[in-house]
Amino acid sequence: MGAELPPVADQGALFRRLRARLFRNGLRVALANGRARLLTMVATSAVVAAFTFAVSLYLFNQLAVNNIPFKGAIVEALFDLLFFTLGTMLVFSTGIILYASLFTSPEAKFLLCSPARADQIFAMKFQAAVVFSSWGFVILGVPIFAAYGIMSGVPWYFYPLLPLFLLGYVILPGSVSAAGCLLLVRYMPRNRKQFFAFVGLVIALVLIAWGYRIAVTFKRSIVTSGRELDDLIGQFDLLRSGFAPSHWMTRGVMAAARGDLAAALVPLAQVWSNGLLFFLVAAWLAKRVYRTANDRISAFGRGKKIYGTSPLDRAMEALVWYLDKRTRVLVVKDFRTFRRDPTQWAVLAIFAVLMLIGATNFRQYYSADLGMMDKYTISLMNLSGTAILLCAGLSRFIFPLISLEGRKFWILGLTPLSRDQILWGKFAFAATGSLLVAETLILTSDALLSLPVEGLILHAVAVAVVAIGLSALNVGLGAYLPTFRETDPSKIVVGFGGTVNMVVGLAFLVAVIGTMVVPFHVAQLAQRATQGAAHINPWVYAGIPVGLIAGAGAVVVPLRAGARSLREMEF
Repeated sequence: MGAELPPVADQGALFRRLRARLFRNGLRVALANGRARLLTMVATSAVVAAFTFAVSLYLFNQLAVNNIPFKGAIVEALFDLLFFTLGTMLVFSTGIILYASLFTSPEAKFLLCSPARADQIFAMKFQAAVVFSSWGFVILGVPIFAAYGIMSGVPWYFYPLLPLFLLGYVILPGSVSAAGCLLLVRYMPRNRKQFFAFVGLVIALVLIAWGYRIAVTFKRSIVTSGRELDDLIGQFDLLRSGFAPSHWMTRGVMAAARGDLAAALVPLAQVWSNGLLFFLVAAWLAKRVYRTANDRISAFGRGKKIYGTSPLDRAMEALVWYLDKRTRVLVVKDFRTFRRDPTQWAVLAIFAVLMLIGATNFRQYYSADLGMMDKYTISLMNLSGTAILLCAGLSRFIFPLISLEGRKFWILGLTPLSRDQILWGKFAFAATGSLLVAETLILTSDALLSLPVEGLILHAVAVAVVAIGLSALNVGLGAYLPTFRETDPSKIVVGFGGTVNMVVGLAFLVAVIGTMVVPFHVAQLAQRATQGAAHINPWVYAGIPVGLIAGAGAVVVPLRAGARSLREMEF
């Protein structure tokens, strides 16, 4: 007789043992076969955390220099904006990851064919999605608040309470996102274009109304003398509501910083209790609609459709007009794959919107004459954030392209294209898209901050070098270190080749920004600190040719190595 299935009541314990065993086996394999990869990922996270800590320490030091209270209304407003922004990003990122885990993962389809309960499958996938989407939140959040604690002199229990706040906070947006994902898949109408058009219109109207309100209020603050700071803080009234989880976090962190332990524990209890409550609601929804939603998307997710060229495809073909016709067709094919996958372009769109909103709010701080929000500091942070976005996005979407072509490379072999043309086509696709997105973000945010013309030109050149260099690195290393046996792009990215690519890309963007942009910003900040007494040395611009040479090397070397490796491969 075969082994008996465990009773329904024991499924929770069974899945807990399964998660623990998977974690142990994964850690054992990582230590045995991929120790260098594991250490590289840890070192990369440490570098990002150290950079965030250094920038935060500098900004909080500017608070002290300008005699702005560390535990006053301005810092509270900043923390409200920070928690709201991070929470919004968690909602979207968790939803995207959870959608892929619940409805496209082979493991989830296998478990749905077993006697496992739907809510138990959901709970396992939910935990993995929250961990994957929130590790960046923790790595960025801990250094910021550690720098705040050092500069403001907080009591000792501030530091052990901090991870409890952060870990509890990620459950709430994750649970809301999970419930929304399940309901959306289950009840979304068949005509998705009209549905998303309606939702997009509603969101656009809300953003326009909010932007108009901010513009009117800020205009009044300029006319009304002495009211600038009050109106500036008033922009965050919605985020400071007692119903906003981001404000619970702010109240708890600020209470702990002031030494009021009892007042800090109440918001902590609010965060955890509401997060767990929404998780139970999401699990209850999964128990009732998950299987139905999966059946629905399996039966109707890919309705009969005749695919043809769209205006977006024609626009992409026009952007790469400099290529020959056959290579342009290949570029449009890659672009079509990209735009049809919402898990790829949604994160990019979310980051762009949040960055522009942040630039608008920072401009208000600068206009309110707060020295700690100097436009050169903010513009450098925007540039660094855009460069990191490019590095992460290209590593996720461009690096796996050659590997994913492996099993169907014979189809490309039937086309009148050489392997070098295939490689250059993917490079053109990556470089064109990166330049378009990055230059738009940087020039728009710098214009909102009223950065001088020389700063705009320098940023535009630096972003172009970073975008083109990172595109070549991802395409070249993707061909030099392919993984043809893997069909999941996420696993390709976290493999050995993907880890090497990420580390090299981070080192490249740090070198380019450090040589081309940082000296200029340091000189401008020094001149402003001395009220114009310090002159900008022409040697500040000496790093520009160094960055251009580094960019040229990042294009030539990996593309040559990748082309040579691709020509020698047998498929």
